[in-house]
Amino acid sequence: MEQFIFRRDLTWYPTFSKLKTLLMNQWCVRPDLSALVCMLEHSPVLENLTLQLRKQGKRKHALEVEENPGLLEKPAAISGYLKIIKVKCDGIDDRVCKVLKFLSTFGIEIAIQRTNG
Repeated sequence: MEQFIFRRDLTWYPTFSKLKTLLMNQWCVRPDLSALVCMLEHSPVLENLTLQLRKQGKRKHALEVEENPGLLEKPAAISGYLKIIKVKCDGIDDRVCKVLKFLSTFGIEIAIQRTNG
């Protein structure tokens, strides 16, 4: 329920004017990258971003979601203070590749760390 409330609240486009460090897990990349995009666009002083992406189990009732190609474009404004993005993951799969492809559009260093799931 908390996840739903947070996603719903993102539609109000809040600004996180003091947020410098952000740790997000796999919910930010499901079903698309809209939550991640919103957080990046509305965190003007963000310095450190870490994404922890664990392996996803098969879901019985997975929803088919149409991709929005516009989300993979660079958002209008991201923090000029953001110099490196850390991605911690169990392994490189399609979902991680999608996230890395999106993040690479920013021209910011990406550090990938494999974790033991």
